[in-house]
Amino acid sequence: MTALPTPVTVLQFSDTHLRTVPGPVDEHRASPDVALAAAVTAVRAAGIRPDLVVLTGDLADDGSEVALRRLGTALAIFSAPILAIAGNHDRLDSVEAVFGATEPIEIGGWRVVPIETAVPGREDGVVDAAAALRWLDDLGVMPTMVVMHHPPTGPSTHPVFGLVGGAAFLAGLRARPHVRVAATGHLHQPFEVADGHLTIVGAPSTWFAMAHSGSEYRFDPDGIVGARVWTLGAGGTVSHRLL
Repeated sequence: MTALPTPVTVLQFSDTHLRTVPGPVDEHRASPDVALAAAVTAVRAAGIRPDLVVLTGDLADDGSEVALRRLGTALAIFSAPILAIAGNHDRLDSVEAVFGATEPIEIGGWRVVPIETAVPGREDGVVDAAAALRWLDDLGVMPTMVVMHHPPTGPSTHPVFGLVGGAAFLAGLRARPHVRVAATGHLHQPFEVADGHLTIVGAPSTWFAMAHSGSEYRFDPDGIVGARVWTLGAGGTVSHRLL
């Protein structure tokens, strides 16, 4: 008898915003490095042993490799592969120089597929929906988690938090039942939108929280910061929680 795949634990960090020089940015927010360390401590205290760590963009606030390498050092304690994608604050070449090529990973009967949405000089995102969907099709059918910085839908309608091509990409994901979840960042606010077989989930920032309502947004000193932990189970089952 063939054993069923063991559930896969994926640890997601997003919007860490580390800078070349560590330290506080202003009087309202702790240092990004201190905030990251708190998130890492919370994950370790919960006994989480990730099989994979995904980083969903805005990793270095100033785009620097120095900050990215410090992030890599902080996450090395998990002894897990890291799949990193660029956000609008990052430089893709720097992200790939530190964390390796942004390529799909197959693990435990699942495929984790990175979709790059950041465009230099833009705060919003852009996705070539047709090309991204062709790529997904070429990879073949198996339970799939898509990871991306800019969400294709969510609580914000402000252009800065939008994704050009997102509606077409979302429609394509709906038509592909093996794609179970899209894990995103950028908004600094946890959210979840269920859409049939597909769920779009936004991660908190490790650094500071924001609150979104349509075209309005604000810094939220009481909002959630931290990490998200995913359990990808046999047959395409998905669960997640915040830490």
